[in-house]
Amino acid sequence: MKTYHYKNDSGTTFYPNQKKNSKDITINVKCGDSGRDRMNPAFRALKTDVQPLEANVSRKITFEKEQFDIGNIYNSTNSTFVPRESGVYYVAASFTFEPNENVPYRTRIDIVVNGVTVQVDNDYWNQLDNLNVVSVSGVLQLQAGDLVEIFGQSTTNGFIEPDVEIPNFAYSSNFDAFKVS
Repeated sequence: MKTYHYKNDSGTTFYPNQKKNSKDITINVKCGDSGRDRMNPAFRALKTDVQPLEANVSRKITFEKEQFDIGNIYNSTNSTFVPRESGVYYVAASFTFEPNENVPYRTRIDIVVNGVTVQVDNDYWNQLDNLNVVSVSGVLQLQAGDLVEIFGQSTTNGFIEPDVEIPNFAYSSNFDAFKVS
């Protein structure tokens, strides 16, 4: 086992028996040398309005409030994410579903790119009197100008609840993405 002792670092543990294995190490950290002086495109949007969801009908989910939008890639008016540059993006979304009836049901959430579902999560929920948070995420190769939207559906009528952040009582209804590379 090699142990390194950093020169002039009083916080480094030094073991006398291993002195012959110790080395003086210089670590150089370069920040911002890549020439890229801007942040990666990213956004996070929250649902602020209750949205009805009719049984067995796929419906676009709206996320009305931008929490942040670096690079102007999210449009809260029509709840769409449109990357301005091609690359690999992490995309995630969730919504809290409240059924009208206390019956077992299935909910589904889709990431849709240019009208085609590319990632989906499908939950079966049979715990009566409980809300269900369904979420989906994926690492996607997107082209500049792609239209990314979130759709949802359920086998029973109900409502998608807004995002609420109250301790011990949280509804999660959000849509977010960031460029990985």
